[in-house]
Amino acid sequence: MLDQVLEHMAADHAIVDPSMPFIELVMTHTHPFTPTHDRQLFLVAGPDDALPDPVFAAQPDPPIADPATTVAPSNVRRLHLSGPIRRAPARAHETYRHECLFYDGTAGFLDAVVPFVRDGLTRREPVMVAVAEPRLEALRSALGREDAGRAVFADMAELGHNPARIIPAWRDFADLHSRAGNAVRGVGEPIWASRRPEEIAEAQLHEALLNMAVPPDVPLWLLCPYDTVALDQQVLAEAHRSHPVIVESDVYRGSTEYGGTVHVDEIFAGALPDPGTPPTTITFAPHRHQHIDHILRSAATCGFPIDRAVKLATAIDEVAVAGDGDAGRVLIRLWSEPTGLICEVVDPGTVDDPMIGRRAAMGANGSRDRAIRLANELCDLVQVRSGSAGTTTRVHCRR
Repeated sequence: MLDQVLEHMAADHAIVDPSMPFIELVMTHTHPFTPTHDRQLFLVAGPDDALPDPVFAAQPDPPIADPATTVAPSNVRRLHLSGPIRRAPARAHETYRHECLFYDGTAGFLDAVVPFVRDGLTRREPVMVAVAEPRLEALRSALGREDAGRAVFADMAELGHNPARIIPAWRDFADLHSRAGNAVRGVGEPIWASRRPEEIAEAQLHEALLNMAVPPDVPLWLLCPYDTVALDQQVLAEAHRSHPVIVESDVYRGSTEYGGTVHVDEIFAGALPDPGTPPTTITFAPHRHQHIDHILRSAATCGFPIDRAVKLATAIDEVAVAGDGDAGRVLIRLWSEPTGLICEVVDPGTVDDPMIGRRAAMGANGSRDRAIRLANELCDLVQVRSGSAGTTTRVHCRR
């Protein structure tokens, strides 16, 4: 459907690069119909316009403007819909698609994902699957040796151990193949029941960022599975807010809760949970190294090997130096929790790019972006939040 609308916008309105809000609006609120004229136009159908029968129907549209002065063209129809949308026969996709798949246990996962992967392989589309065990091995087995050998598999527990590393992986995979004109498919499950709460929070930000991380003209069809049996209702509700399209039992529908870029901004400007134990404040002096020594001693006290302690100290030093150069008055806080050592850098500056530190390579995007990208590479989890009160970068180092 989105492909058709984009073609229509380019051909009839000379809009070849529509904005992301327009893409979100189309994916959430428009539905196809069978035209009765040579040309077809699309209008948004409100929720109160649905018909009682679960079918599509094209009906005469009321006047578009003032009824006293305007008559609707004969080829304009309002799109009425009631009931679910059954999946249409699959066809090659030409644009970016980000969809949430609700499934019921491993059997439900295989019922939905196996046909999706096989259809892509049949079309000679590169397919990448990033899910955690035991679903990863179950999918390999269900596909069989030949089909499984034609797809790329990644254990999401490793690839997405730090959720900030997932978007660069999808961008690299899509860019590698889409340059040759290939449509690309992916299955990515960054959230599962046994993940730690802070990891789930970052995976939820990741899911929301996926709507702006991939350009709309990149032909990546990304399916994100959610287990309705194992995950709690708050996590499932968040999935509705971060995905424009919901797939359940082979039924496609637009998410009425989808938040788009507004939802991203709300998460990114939100506060992180308070430390689980009282933190220690570390003085930061950009031309000295006391803060580095303090972090190294604390990590040694907690039993961390020297290489991991050095990675944490390096990450915090880079983030603190970047924050000091950007806004000054940097504060470093350090505390220990049963899961490991946590250190955060707070400064009064404001970051207006929620994608900071999640791009595929460190480039000329500013010292703060490079510092957070490095922290994502060195440490287990990095959380960045920025709003009117300043910017907090929280770095986790697991035991």
